[in-house]
Amino acid sequence: MRLVGQLVNLAGPLGVVLGAHHVGDFGGLKRRSTVAGPEPRRLGNGVVQRAVVKVLSDASRPMRAPEVHEAVEGLLGHTVSRGSVSWCLAAGARGEAQRFVRVARERYRLGGV
Repeated sequence: MRLVGQLVNLAGPLGVVLGAHHVGDFGGLKRRSTVAGPEPRRLGNGVVQRAVVKVLSDASRPMRAPEVHEAVEGLLGHTVSRGSVSWCLAAGARGEAQRFVRVARERYRLGGV
């Protein structure tokens, strides 16, 4: 009985913190305010790559990586990491089945053209 009473009647610092949950005061401690913002949206697999392919296929000339990045953002309608676009271009220009051809430093065109 005594043990149950100790668990129910909390006193001291633990009682202040647990009791503050209902009262809204943390015994002089300041609470951090949480700001609700938009949920981060992550693009699905291959979205950036498909957008890069579309941008380069619509272009009549090789494009610089920053131009591709800007066009991909315009096509998708929201911000995209520059690193995602750069990585997509660099990775697509390597290996046997190259999706993109690097024609000069930071200049790419669609492969097979």
